[in-house]
Amino acid sequence: MWPYDDHSEEEYYKVIRFVEDYAVSLGAEYVCTKEEKFTTSVGDKTITETSNMRIFKYGDEYFWVEHHFLADCPFMVFSFGDTIESIFDDMDPFPYNLDKDELKAEVRYSLGIEEYLKA
Repeated sequence: MWPYDDHSEEEYYKVIRFVEDYAVSLGAEYVCTKEEKFTTSVGDKTITETSNMRIFKYGDEYFWVEHHFLADCPFMVFSFGDTIESIFDDMDPFPYNLDKDELKAEVRYSLGIEEYLKA
């Protein structure tokens, strides 16, 4: 169940794909897809979703782009692990509705390519 009236679910998932594709352009490699179940609280709602998480490898770490449903806006976060089974270490979450340059900067930061620079 999509918890937002003023944010498009379709657009959110397009942005996740854009972020994943940009990570691949920077050297990440698609490994596999794994079904995962997540439970998130958004205000007074609890959302349980089963997602097909696309798993990538960058350097010696595995990651996926995890969904985060916050009260005002959907976010996403890169989650890392040493193995596919241990993906749980989150970077800082960021909103999906940044412009493309800001999204690319978040990907570079999450992958450790550059330091986080926030004006």
